Amino acid sequence: MRSIWLLLLTPAIATAAPLLRSEGAASTLDGRPAYREVHWQQEGRDGSQRWVQYLCPDGRPFARKELPATGNALARGYRLSDKRSGQAAHVQVTDGQVRIDWKESQQAPNRNVRLPLPTDAVIDTGFDAAVRSHWPALMAGAEIELPFLVPGRQRFYPVKVRRTAAVRWQGMPAQAIEVRLATWYGAVAPRLALVYADGDRRLLEFRGTSNLRDARGDYPVVTVRFAAAPSPQPIAQWQQAWAQPLVSSCSVTAR
Repeated sequence: MRSIWLLLLTPAIATAAPLLRSEGAASTLDGRPAYREVHWQQEGRDGSQRWVQYLCPDGRPFARKELPATGNALARGYRLSDKRSGQAAHVQVTDGQVRIDWKESQQAPNRNVRLPLPTDAVIDTGFDAAVRSHWPALMAGAEIELPFLVPGRQRFYPVKVRRTAAVRWQGMPAQAIEVRLATWYGAVAPRLALVYADGDRRLLEFRGTSNLRDARGDYPVVTVRFAAAPSPQPIAQWQQAWAQPLVSSCSVTAR
């Protein structure tokens, strides 16, 4: 089935060759490798079609995420599948509504809900686009409040985003960004610490709770660093990577 799917999808992206590829290395609080994120993007704009692979420390893929092209980069749907835990999510945004199909684990039941899409809503990687779209205000010291979807809770939570300091990240001028809940739901989403490059406003570092369950069924706190800017790669490389079957186990955060 995956070979057939690849054949069907290839013509749709052939005109965009090459694809942009970037990679992030995730580590646990004690500095051990947790997993790697490999991002593929059709174009440089925020709303372009994207694919993400999550790799075990030994390089085998255990999860993948597909994000369709969209005219609203802040609030687009996605499909996530994690073979290791059985976690699965399908978020669809249509006609001012969000449909969430969520499965926490292999043994958990499917949960489905349909929600109205709030004004300025942010979903998943749309947060990255939101930081760039509000960049001038953030650099001027403004605190931005946005409704952020937590699919596992099947609702939107208000979060506040603010710039905290100008920093140097691996010798590069950058900006530190803090994200925190705007209400008392502190147990739902702890504070996130982000670092963005001054030059191209790309994400350099994420520190916070992972959206993937680890080998113990927890959502670990990780630091993900994107050391290199996206680089163009031939579609054949994406096809080869995406065709790899997902594995059901790896030492992501096992102790």
